[in-house]
Amino acid sequence: MKTIAFIALSVIASAAMATGPVSSTPDISITGTSVQFASLAGVSVNNNSTGSKSEAFQNLATNTGNVTVGGSSIQAVTGAGGSVANTASGSDAYASQNLSSNVGDVTVSGNSLQFTAIMGSSLANVSSGGNSKAVQNVATNNACFTCQPTKTSHWPN
Repeated sequence: MKTIAFIALSVIASAAMATGPVSSTPDISITGTSVQFASLAGVSVNNNSTGSKSEAFQNLATNTGNVTVGGSSIQAVTGAGGSVANTASGSDAYASQNLSSNVGDVTVSGNSLQFTAIMGSSLANVSSGGNSKAVQNVATNNACFTCQPTKTSHWPN
């Protein structure tokens, strides 16, 4: 019995090793409906990165990377009385801020509803320094791969 179990485990381990290396950006597959909701009230959401080649990624109710939703997708961010800020500073800095958005290689096979409502609040995305870049998406779809950082990175691929 132990020999059979050992052989079965050896076959499973060999099959797992034969599949090749794992992608640096995992695929996310949702087979049903996806609901993402962020509700902010009197709260500040801050994401900061400083230094040369710094990156600040801020995602609220967002699909990013290689994502497949096999049903409908609902993404919503609501806020009142606060601020949402994303900052990257330094040479070659990159700031990416996404609220209720799809960014990258995202497929939704059903209906898609994206909603952002911010009242009495501020929304800021800043990148400062030589060759820096800031990209902000609010209730949108963005497959702009040239909008991603210019440095070697593991995101989105």
